Formats: sequence, structure tokens, C-alpha cells
Amino acid sequence: MSANAKQTARSREQAESTEAGRTQLVRVEGGSGGMERNRYSDGWRAGKPAEDPEKVKRWGLITARPSEFLVHMRRGLVREVSGQGASCFKLPGDSVAIVPTSIQRLQFTADQVTSEKVGVQVTGLAVYRIADPLVAFRMLNFSFPERAQEKLAELLREMFVGAARRLVANLSIEECLSRRKEGIAAELMREIGPVLAGRGRLEDSVDAGWGVLLDTIEIQDVRVLSSTVFENMQARFRREQERQAREAELAKERFVHREETEAERQLNLQRLEAEDEVRQRKQTADEQSQLETLSVAARVAEAKLAQERTLKQEQVTVEREVALTKLAAEQEVRQKKQVSDEQAKLETLNAEARLAEAKIVSERALATSRAQVDMEKLAREQETEVARARIALETLKREQDADVGRAKLELEKQKLAQEAEAAQAKFELVRLQREQEAEHARAQMELERLRREEEQENARAQMELERLRREQEQTAARHEGQLAEQLQEVEKLKAQLQVVQSRRSIAEAEVAIAELEVRRENARQGLELSRARALRDIENTISPEVIQMTLAQQLPLVAAAFQQKMGEVHVTAVDGANPFGYIAAAVEGVMGLARSAGLKVPASSLAPTAQ
Repeated sequence: MSANAKQTARSREQAESTEAGRTQLVRVEGGSGGMERNRYSDGWRAGKPAEDPEKVKRWGLITARPSEFLVHMRRGLVREVSGQGASCFKLPGDSVAIVPTSIQRLQFTADQVTSEKVGVQVTGLAVYRIADPLVAFRMLNFSFPERAQEKLAELLREMFVGAARRLVANLSIEECLSRRKEGIAAELMREIGPVLAGRGRLEDSVDAGWGVLLDTIEIQDVRVLSSTVFENMQARFRREQERQAREAELAKERFVHREETEAERQLNLQRLEAEDEVRQRKQTADEQSQLETLSVAARVAEAKLAQERTLKQEQVTVEREVALTKLAAEQEVRQKKQVSDEQAKLETLNAEARLAEAKIVSERALATSRAQVDMEKLAREQETEVARARIALETLKREQDADVGRAKLELEKQKLAQEAEAAQAKFELVRLQREQEAEHARAQMELERLRREEEQENARAQMELERLRREQEQTAARHEGQLAEQLQEVEKLKAQLQVVQSRRSIAEAEVAIAELEVRRENARQGLELSRARALRDIENTISPEVIQMTLAQQLPLVAAAFQQKMGEVHVTAVDGANPFGYIAAAVEGVMGLARSAGLKVPASSLAPTAQ
């Protein structure tokens, strides 16, 4: 064990032996926030708080806690060992003061009459601390720290009570209740704070403060002492609340009426707009259907006219073709008749030539043999020429072979007759031969000319027939194309007619749907109006007395809820606030609500009557 520990134990035993013979400690309830202090029961310090023997011993080692400031004075001067949480060795002639620097709380209550002569009770909490221990230890005797703290708390409490009473006397009841912070707490801080916060030093001849710093002041409660005045105040507010409630109800009724009127107006406008729209749609659909019907009828008429025009053109074409065919047939008949006439002429000439030849042959028969030989030779040449003429005639006649054959038979018969008369014609053979040659040449020329003309006529007829055939084919193709186009146009018109009918059906369906929508909207708005009227009737049927009775019936349930056992509650107070203040405020709010409903509720027993 060290020397310091032995000395501390000896000093403790000495102090206990010194105090044991003359002083007894008792535990009494202190006045600072419900805390209990040990106090002396007798002796010259009877009733004062018990001190820590380690701090008040006459000599020995003294040590301060970390939240305490130790001041060691020797020969009237503060030693350098003084400081926060310091320790020193006290000699019998030294003075040691231990100043607590921790936060201290102080609760005060002040009763005062306001400027309206209404008694109120103000309860507040102050939080302070010793900021400059070297100044504070000179204001109070911190040789006994517990007593010094108690004296400082009592002094501050009296200062707070006096200042609060002076402030409340100049305020109205409304300002006391509503302006706690700025009306009371801030003024207390502004008034007492500069007094406590000192700026003096040891070398100063005069110090300006106490070395105490006031952190905050909170007004916890402002209570009206007179229950009658409090009820009258609540009655005024209740009347104001009732007036506001009735005004709100009237405003609600006006709003509901206005909304109903607006809804009816909107409903009427929507119904009129829907009817107008339905009427316009129906009119537009009818006009569209009529226009499309007229258009289809016009197109059908145009198709009929085009078809009739086509039929007429075809009829004219057929008639023209018939006329052309008739002209071709007449021309062919005329050509055949001309050919037959020419053939008849040729046959006549041939017959005459054969008669002449027969005469010549008969004459030659009477002539000499030489003449007969010559005659036969001429006959052969004549037969050769006749054969050539026959071949030419056969090529020219083509379709008249039968007639030509009959003509040949007749020519043969005439030739036989001519041969019978050839003897007589021998004398005129030379002359006739010459004439025959000339006539034959003329006949050949005439036949050639006729053949050429016939070929030209045939060519012209073929060209005309080909042209007519081509025109007929072109006309037929054009008629077929026009007929196909007309058929397509008719099909298109039929499809458009079906589309028009479908559109008309769709328009009628849309009109029906719009009418159904309008009816549904009317029904929905009617239901809403009925529901609004029913709600308004329900609200109008519930009187304030029924509301008060319902509230009065439910208040016991709220009270029963407050009577339940809540168990252990841990509350942390901030800035010195009342930890159970919110419970009291809730109970007071429920009681005030019950009073506003007209129930007779006794006033709180905690509020004393006004003086």
C-alpha cells in the first residue's frame, strides 16, 4: 500500500471518528426535481445536505471527478494544480473547493394573475451549468459543494419565479397559452442569462457575472386555475367550432346543391349534344345513302345507255356487213353475167369460125390434095388455137366449168357440122383464115383486157372484203372490250352498292350504340344524383344531438382504453420536457371533447382554485 493510500485511510477514519460523536445523517426528499439527499439530523449543520467526507476533510489528498473543477488556494492564491478533475494534497491551512461543472436541471412553478385578472400556473424547466468555476467559487462557498449547489438552485428558482410572475402579469391569457416560448421562455433567457454568464477574471477588481451559463428554459405547462374561466374559454371556442361546423355544413349543402345543378345541367347538355349528334349522323347517313343510291342509279343508267349504244353499233355493223356482202354478191353475179356474156360472144365467134372452117373444109375437099393437106394443117392449127382458148377460158371461168363443158359439146357439134360443110368453105379459107386470125387476135386482146379487169375487180373485191373483215374483227374486239368494261363497271357498282348498304347499316348501328351510351350515361348520372340526394338526406336526418349522443356513447370506450394496464414504459425526455406530458395532454383533449359535446365532466383535481 502506498503512502498516499495509507494517509487517505487514516484521514477517513479520523473524520468518521470526529463526526460520529456529534452528527447523525437522515434521508429527506429534496426540492430539486424529486431527488433525495442525505441530510444531517442534528448539530450545527442540521437540515443541510450531507457532504462527501473526501471533499471536506481538513488535510490529506483530495481528488475531483472528471465532471468537477478543483480549486486549491494557499495563502490567498490559487495554485497551478487547480483544474478540471485535478487532485491536490491539502494542508491544514489550505482551502480546497470542488465546483461541479456538469449540467444541472431546475424546475420552477409560478402562480400569477394575468392582465385579464385570470389566475394561471406556469411550470417551467431550466437547464444551466457552471461555465467559469474560478468565478463561481467566489460567489458561493464550494467548500461544501452539496450545500452550494442547493443554494444556487434555490436562488435561481426564486429568480425564475419572480421574473415569470412579472412577465405573466403583463400578458393576456391567450398569449400565456399560445406564446409560451417567445412570450415567457425567451424573455426569461433574455433577462436572467446576462446576469449569470460572467466574464470576470481573478485579476479583476470587480466581476461581471456568476460564472454560470444558462443553456435553455422550457415552459412545460400553463394551467388556468379557475375551472369556470377555463370552461367559459372552451365554451367560446366550442361555439366557434359549432359555428364553423354549421357553416361547413351549409357550405357543403350549397356545394352539393351546386354540384347537383351542375350535374343536371351537364346531363342535359350531354343529352342534347348526343341527340344532336345522333340526328346529324342519321341525317348524314341518309344523305350519303341517297347520294350513293342516285350515283348507283346514274351509273346503271349509263351502263344501260352504253350497252344500248353498243348494241346499236353492232346492229349497224351487221347491217353494213350484210350490205357489203350483198354488194359483193351482186358484183360477183354481175361479173359472172359479164363473163357468161363474153363466153357467149366467144362461143358465137367460135361457132361462126367453125362454120367458116367447115365451109372451107368442104371447099377444100373439092380442092386438090395439096389444098386439103393445107386445110388439115390449118385445121390442126385452128384446133390448137381453140385448145389454147379453151385452156384460157377454163382458167378464167373456174367455177363455171359445167357451163363451159356444155359449150364445148355444142362447139364439138358445131365443129362436126362445120366439117360437114368444110368442102364448101375451102374456097373462102384464105380470106376467112385471115379474118379469123384478125378476129382471133381481137378476141385475145379483148379476153386479155377482160381478164385483167376481172383480176383487178377481184383484187379490189378481195381488198374490200379483207378491210371489212378487219374492221369487223376490230369492231368485235372493241365491242368485247367495252362489254367486259361495262360488266366490270356493273360488278363494281354492285360492290359499291353493297358497301353503301353496309355503311348505312354501320351508321344505323353507331346511332343505336350512341343512343344506348346516352341512355347509360343518363342512368349513371341519375344513380349518382340519387346517391347524392340520399347522402344529403342522411346527413340532414342526423342531428347534432345524435352526433353528441354517439360521441358520448364512444367516450367510455376511450376511457376504458386509458384504464388498461400498459406495463412498464421507458420514456426519454429531451431538453427537460415532462416525460408524461403527452399522456396528460391526450386525456385533457378527450375530456375537452366530452365537455364540448355537452357532457358534464368534473374539472381536474390537480388545478387548485383561483386565489
